[in-house]
Amino acid sequence: MYTLTVTNHYWRPVVVYNSAGASFTVQHEGTGHPTGPLGDATITVPGLGEMMVHDIADRQIGGYSKATWGVLVAYQGEEVVFRYEGGGQLTVSFNDLGQAELTGNGGFSRISLGGLILPGE
Repeated sequence: MYTLTVTNHYWRPVVVYNSAGASFTVQHEGTGHPTGPLGDATITVPGLGEMMVHDIADRQIGGYSKATWGVLVAYQGEEVVFRYEGGGQLTVSFNDLGQAELTGNGGFSRISLGGLILPGE
């Protein structure tokens, strides 16, 4: 499992929903995090859409790191895989334009997951 911290410099509050149905709001210039280790989350950024943060466990889906554990992050048509050993610590910081900067104690790789899969692929 991993922990998630969200920092918000965007001009509007962002809302974090976890897979258990709980949510919290991170106000402008604020920071927040779900209590304890996290499975999956969705972060709603008003006017810009949702970010998906999905625990993929030990499944390898691309990227340079072969660390044991992974998290898929998808936002605005881009995907990144975060891989770590032990307890992962992932931080998402939204800037004033709503762009997301990812940091953490593991490796990050930008990957491309097609939205469509054809027979034989």
